[in-house]
Amino acid sequence: MQKEAGFADRLAELMAEHALTTVSLGAALGVSDETVRRWRKGERSILLPQLVRLADYFHCSLDFLAGRTETYLDYRPQAMPPFFDQLRAVMAEKGATRYALVKALPIYDSYFTNWKHGKSPNLLTLILLADYLDVTVDHLVGRDR
Repeated sequence: MQKEAGFADRLAELMAEHALTTVSLGAALGVSDETVRRWRKGERSILLPQLVRLADYFHCSLDFLAGRTETYLDYRPQAMPPFFDQLRAVMAEKGATRYALVKALPIYDSYFTNWKHGKSPNLLTLILLADYLDVTVDHLVGRDR
């Protein structure tokens, strides 16, 4: 989970800046304090819906949370379309195919089926896809349309 280290560091930084405990942040997000503690230590991957709640809580971008930018927020967050639909739109925009993504990245073809049926990707997968497609995570999920 090396690419998620930026997220763990950023979360710890934001919690310290806002004087938040794992209990208070967990309660605000509707997750357990143990979940927040594991995110902060990089022991647990965060899924897209939880990542969005966290970004909304701190009024920042997903890329800022992931440690991919130092810009807190440079757009007005939009309601997100279903992830699979947005991924397909970005793939079309970039001329990428499902086959190319599966060959180039450590993701399985079955992920696409899962996403089509409403399952959420984790942060590491979002970062890998965003890097490959040369877009921000926020663009990949449709928050900065």
